[in-house]
Amino acid sequence: MFGFDGDMSVEDLIPEEEMVVTVTRGGYIKRTRSDNYRNQHRGGKGVKGAQLRADDVVEHFFVTTTHHWLLFFTNTGRVYRAKAYEAQESGRDAKGQHVANLLALQPGEEIAQILDIRDYGAAQYLTLATRDGLIKKTALSEYDTNRTGGIIAIKLREGDELVSALLVEEDSDLLLVSRKGMSIRFTASDEALRPMGRSTSGVIGMHFRGDDRLLDASVVSDDGYVFVVTEGGYAKRTAADQYRLQNRGGLGIKVAKLNDDRGDLVGSLIVDDEDEVLVVLASGKVVRSDVAEVPAKGRDTMGVVFAKFAEEDRIIAIAKNSERNLIVEETADELESDSGEEEPLDE
Repeated sequence: MFGFDGDMSVEDLIPEEEMVVTVTRGGYIKRTRSDNYRNQHRGGKGVKGAQLRADDVVEHFFVTTTHHWLLFFTNTGRVYRAKAYEAQESGRDAKGQHVANLLALQPGEEIAQILDIRDYGAAQYLTLATRDGLIKKTALSEYDTNRTGGIIAIKLREGDELVSALLVEEDSDLLLVSRKGMSIRFTASDEALRPMGRSTSGVIGMHFRGDDRLLDASVVSDDGYVFVVTEGGYAKRTAADQYRLQNRGGLGIKVAKLNDDRGDLVGSLIVDDEDEVLVVLASGKVVRSDVAEVPAKGRDTMGVVFAKFAEEDRIIAIAKNSERNLIVEETADELESDSGEEEPLDE
C-alpha cells in the first residue's frame, strides 16, 4: 500500500475540462462539456423555431474550465464564488439547477453579473457600477476570500443597486450608458478613478438629468460597436471610436435620440458584426436578429426598427448571442427585421 505525500483536495481529483456554463434569466445554471455543443452543431440548426420563454433566455454564457472561479455579483452589491465544477453538469437540453441551490443567496438577491477567472491575478482591478451612477475600482485580489456566504463587493446607498461588474486594467476605457440615451467614456486610470477598498461605495461615474439612471457599463475599445435597443424595438449601432474620451462625472453625450414611441433604452452591448441579439418581450416571447442588419451609422443618428411585435407589448431586456452561443442559436425564434431609414438627431 502506497501513501501520498502532501495534501489531496477534491479539485485534484477533478480533471480540467473545457465547459460551457450558461445561466438563464430565470436563474438556472448548468455546465455542459463543450464537445456536446460542437457535435450538436455539425448537424445543422437543430430545433430552430422552437418557442423560447423569457425565463429560458441565456443571459450569461461563457466557455471556461472546471477549475476556473465563477464570481457571482448580485443586485444588492454582494459577490459569491464557486468553482465551475460545482455547477451541475447537464446535457445541452437540460434546465440545470437553480443558482440558489449553488449559492447561499439572501432573500431578494438576483444575479446582476457573472465573471469567470482562472485566479485573482486575471486582471489588475475589478470595477463595479451602480444604477445611480456610482463607480468603484478595487484591486481584484481583495475579493479572494473563502467565505461561503458571499462578501460585500460594494457598499450601496439606500435605493441603489449594482448593475455591472467588469475586469479592467489601468489603461482600459469604460463606457457608461444611461436609460435615457446618454453615454460617457473615460479611461480607468488611477488619476481618473483611484483604487478604493472593497466595502466602499465608490465615486460619481455619471450624473443624470431627471429620473435617468445607469443602464450598463462596459469595457470598450475602438474596434467594436456600441449597440443599443429601446423598449419600442428600435436599435442603433455605432462604431465605438465615435465616442470621444471625457472626464468622469459629467452628463455625457447622446447615444440615441429617444421619444415616447421609442421608449427608454433597455439594453446596451459591445458587439461585433457576427453577433446576434436576443430580444426579450414583456409577453414572455423571445425574438432574435442579426447585429449586421442594423447599419453602422454615426452617433448623431436615430435608430432603425429592429424588432416588431404587438402594440401592447414591449422589450424588457436584450442579450448578446455570440457566434459560439450555440444552444440559443439552435432554439431561438427568428424575426425578420425591418431596416428603416435613419434620421439625423440634434446634439
